[in-house]
Amino acid sequence: MVDGTADVLASPLERSARVARLALPWPQIRATLGTVLPPVVFVVLLVAAWAVLSAWGVIPSFILPAPAAIWHEFSANPGILLKHAAATSLEALLGFMIGNIAAIAVASIFTMVPTLKDAFFPYALMSRAVPMVVFMPLFMVMLGRGLPPILAIVSFSVYFPTFLNMMRGLNSADVDYEELLHTLSATPWQRLKLIQFPASMPFLFAALKVSASSAFISSLVTEWIGATVGLGYLVVVSGQFFKLPMLWAAIFTAAGLTLLLLGLVTLAERLLWRWTGTAKEL
Repeated sequence: MVDGTADVLASPLERSARVARLALPWPQIRATLGTVLPPVVFVVLLVAAWAVLSAWGVIPSFILPAPAAIWHEFSANPGILLKHAAATSLEALLGFMIGNIAAIAVASIFTMVPTLKDAFFPYALMSRAVPMVVFMPLFMVMLGRGLPPILAIVSFSVYFPTFLNMMRGLNSADVDYEELLHTLSATPWQRLKLIQFPASMPFLFAALKVSASSAFISSLVTEWIGATVGLGYLVVVSGQFFKLPMLWAAIFTAAGLTLLLLGLVTLAERLLWRWTGTAKEL
């Protein structure tokens, strides 16, 4: 009764404001749908065209099986795909973390100690010119077969994009802020924490998005050579025995895992921009 009386006595402006608060944020919903619907509709139309062309025989089944055949592998053999997907995810995520943490740490040290940067930065660029697959036999001799050499290759492939972007990002800090902290006798660590590291966030997340795909690609490639489990190993074995639906099911699983990691990086970027935005406005 009290609530009803309050509603009656409330002014029209208060009632309209209350209704506006309860209303759905339609502009945000429309913006979200405008972002999500186009790629979803494109994928649906692509799969429909793929199914029709496969049924008509335009797409040979020995090259690309029909969507129903690939879906049958997902439903009939989920345990096999989960087993190999778990192994590949472990390799990719561990290599992703190790390579990126090492890249951030080395770039920060080079920024705080310019002498080290002048001495070792050219060699870091030169080592990037060597394809990562060349190191696989060397790592297998040094570390044996299995997880260690795969982690080394994945970390190596992830390291350089983040390292180079972090070096550029740490050097992109506003000169006025740098001069202000220099006037206040700030230490290199204080300049890194207050100015340079927040300024490098756009460069870091751009590199992390590239590394998200590089981690899984490197895992799949190295599994072809030195692994007995993983989606890359499953692709090779399925191809040898002409099990093309399983081969494509493994490929689509790897693509889905890559998109999932990319989505997590994008989500982290949106959440951390609250902190980086305020930090950049010092």
